[in-house]
Amino acid sequence: SMRLLPGYDLSSEQKKIVVLSSLGGLLEFYDFTIYGLFAVYFAQQFFPSSNEFIAIIASYSIFVVGYIVRPLGGILFSHIGDEIGRKTVLIITMILMGVSSLGMGLLPTYAQIGLFAPALMLLFRLIQGLAIGGELPSMIVYVSESMPHKRGFGLGGAFSGTVAGLIPGMLINLLIVHWLSVEQINSFGWRIPFLLGGLLCFIGYLIRRELHETAEFKKIKQHEAAPFIEVLRHHLGKVIIGVGLVSIMATPIILLIIFMPTYLTKLAHIPTKIASDAVLVASVVSVISIYVMGILANKYSVYKLMRNSLFLILPAAALCYYLIGQGSNLILGLALFAVFQGFLVVLPTIVLSYLFPVKIRLTGVALSYNISFVMFGGLTPIVITSIIAETTGLVLFVPFGVLLVTVAFAYWALRRSREYMVE
Repeated sequence: SMRLLPGYDLSSEQKKIVVLSSLGGLLEFYDFTIYGLFAVYFAQQFFPSSNEFIAIIASYSIFVVGYIVRPLGGILFSHIGDEIGRKTVLIITMILMGVSSLGMGLLPTYAQIGLFAPALMLLFRLIQGLAIGGELPSMIVYVSESMPHKRGFGLGGAFSGTVAGLIPGMLINLLIVHWLSVEQINSFGWRIPFLLGGLLCFIGYLIRRELHETAEFKKIKQHEAAPFIEVLRHHLGKVIIGVGLVSIMATPIILLIIFMPTYLTKLAHIPTKIASDAVLVASVVSVISIYVMGILANKYSVYKLMRNSLFLILPAAALCYYLIGQGSNLILGLALFAVFQGFLVVLPTIVLSYLFPVKIRLTGVALSYNISFVMFGGLTPIVITSIIAETTGLVLFVPFGVLLVTVAFAYWALRRSREYMVE
């Protein structure tokens, strides 16, 4: 029935699960991209300030707040997911993401409603952050439980769909910048992508109601009363291992895609056009390499694949930053980095799905995932920018240094998870 997912040996029911699960992640990454790209336009309308920097900092602080509430969303929704079911979470998060995206698109400006404008913007970011904190961990658990012997196919497909969300965000940005003047973007153009996102969430919600609960979840006879407390009491060591595994998903995606446009233009002084083309190519390469790793992960040892990718991402990144420094072959540099960045999206999630027993699995996965994304995702741009601001000569070395630390942590976590991986 579904012609999607070539090269993946899955039943049509399993393919449907993969495609439907990846919708939430896709919309999340889409929202992520548009907020980052369009914050510059609406900053002044919600945070009026004589100093332009203050307006931009205010809009990015709201961006960080969206990150900080993710672990809370993770705790809240994983409780629902470990109690009532994985499917319930995947439906609620979709509704909340839709509401917050639409809300941001329809929000009156500061000139119209005063302080309610930034306050509501903050509220919508909070709702969105809470939903996102439950969304991706639920997807990881739902997919790996639905096809325990084909986790590579399942997670490869789901994550290539998720990361593909970056591409429509970037394309809409190109279209809007191409068709509308800056005045038009400022007055109404920036709202278009948010309204589209809200519409997509509504469609996603309608489709997701078709999903079934996983068999593994249905088998649980006795649910944990407080999965979160249980995890803190008896599985804290595994959470730290989980944070280490996820760190190597978070840091490279931030370095290569989320923070790279700002890094290239503001810190490495590369022309905007070249920078945005290179990042777009890197995103496409990333999606393809995630998909390819989905195939490899079902054929070869996940442990060895991950160990080799950890070692190979370092020379790939080093070459990438060297080429940025030279200001030449940017697309090649970013594309090479993207190959290993993509590989290291799939592999850690497969390992992560083995760590926790089913009764508290979603809580454990969500905690590891969200803590790691706040530390290695949310803070990385701030850390890099601050260090570079202090030391001008190290522009190219700082991001590589951050990556090096992450690889070491992830390698430690991989060695520690080996005992939980039943081949």
